[in-house]
Amino acid sequence: MDSKKRSSTEAEGSKERGLVHIWQAGSFPITPERLPGWGGKTVLQAALGVKHGVLLTEDGEVYSFGTLPWRSGPVEICPSSPILENALVGQYVVTVATGSFHSGAVTDNGVAYMWGENSAGQCAVANQQYVPEPNPVSIADSEASPLLAVRILQLACGEEHTLALSISREIWAWGTGCQLGLITTAFPVTKPQKVEHLAGRVVLQVACGAFHSLALVQCLPSQDLKPVPERCNQCSQLLITMTDKEDHVIISDSHCCPLGVTLTESQAENHASTALSPSTETLDRQEEVFENTLVANDQSVATELNAVSAQITSSDAMSSQQNVMGTTEISSARNIPSYPDTQAVNEYLRKLSDHSVREDSEHGEKPMPSQVPAQFYKIKVCLELNCMGFSLETLK
Repeated sequence: MDSKKRSSTEAEGSKERGLVHIWQAGSFPITPERLPGWGGKTVLQAALGVKHGVLLTEDGEVYSFGTLPWRSGPVEICPSSPILENALVGQYVVTVATGSFHSGAVTDNGVAYMWGENSAGQCAVANQQYVPEPNPVSIADSEASPLLAVRILQLACGEEHTLALSISREIWAWGTGCQLGLITTAFPVTKPQKVEHLAGRVVLQVACGAFHSLALVQCLPSQDLKPVPERCNQCSQLLITMTDKEDHVIISDSHCCPLGVTLTESQAENHASTALSPSTETLDRQEEVFENTLVANDQSVATELNAVSAQITSSDAMSSQQNVMGTTEISSARNIPSYPDTQAVNEYLRKLSDHSVREDSEHGEKPMPSQVPAQFYKIKVCLELNCMGFSLETLK
């Protein structure tokens, strides 16, 4: 029994599909009633304006009903039953739309048709108050070469404007008012123009109120959206602050980190190395040189000149090694405030010179070509000490 009841209910429901019921305010009954004069054709879509409506049947035909002041005949201004739009016969319409006082339809090949009131250019016809029958709208992309006809998927109509969604998911607009979303102040716009504000976005649907518009846009991929941190990575302070006042709230994003830019690991190592005294290695080398000098000063004055020459040669090697280190290390050594004992150096130079003169006078010999006078060593050492920060006046 239950199965029989269910099948009979489904059969009755199938007969009821696509039927049109209307109801109105005022003196009309508020109970939904069948549309007067409508036959048995199945309706797939309906759209309503202020005083008129449009029906789309399953075979792709379009019917209009209600008050139709744009129609030419006096009888057709307010027909008693829906009338067929003959201009669309032979075309298979897939969707319809209505504004306050105008209508639109889109065929299966992507062509948009408009008719009705056109005082604001909402039917994309210039210098004509009414468009009595469906008129094809020419939409072409001027950026393409050669010009390509734009195929339309959907229409949305307001009171004085119309929006069209193309197959490439772009919006085209015409009519009057800022609700068009166009970069222009010259109205009416009777030639469809692309809404550039949404260029590059995927528009899924458009909708119109009387004097406003809406576009449903696909969200950007999640990987393209970068999360905004709440706190600074360096000082952990809030990047966006809110301050409550008596009658308003101040929201500020003008965060200035007191720690500045964080150093990378390599920069931190270089910073730590430069934070040390730049003359530490130079001082160690100078200590080594003058320790050798003081040891030589403690030795017997009778040490042979060859030993002194070897010691000076060692000093020359140290000097050449310091020259290889570069001018940066030498210039930093000049700024060292601590120097070896100047008196000890002068004493060593004096003894060295006296020893050389006394040795020459005892043996009555002149210096051999392979031997170098002691004055040369004094000048040599003075030059080295001058490079380490001593002035010649200090050594005199």
